[in-house]
Amino acid sequence: MMNRKIFFTLALVAIMLASISFVSAEQNITIDGVDFHIPDGFAEDPNHETVNEHHSQGSVNYVTNGKLFEKGNTIIAILVAEYEGFEVSDDVVANVGGDAKTINGVDGYLKQDTIYYVFSYEKDGKLVTISSTDEDEIGDFLIA
Repeated sequence: MMNRKIFFTLALVAIMLASISFVSAEQNITIDGVDFHIPDGFAEDPNHETVNEHHSQGSVNYVTNGKLFEKGNTIIAILVAEYEGFEVSDDVVANVGGDAKTINGVDGYLKQDTIYYVFSYEKDGKLVTISSTDEDEIGDFLIA
């Protein structure tokens, strides 16, 4: 049951990866209490921002917040999910799937499908996922 909830969260990330515009300078941002670094040249698409979206899967409720960025052909989607009634643990993140990997000092799990790399990890009891068309760019967004 937990795997379905996590899969649903990851599916939302895939939906967010549709399109983007605008250009921005290097900066740090916070999404639901989790800090990220946005490298120079990446542009945020405000049309694909997720703000306090409430979801439920069975008896489990959770809230998602996220942003979408692009630079040329590279797309990055960041999604932070906070579950009501429990904190996400490393065991939960491991069930999302992928190979255990440390990127830029952050321990998590990396998996690849036909188009995207998805790096998932736990931060302050929340599930964080960064999806990208370029695996090498993921580390540039992480702040350990």
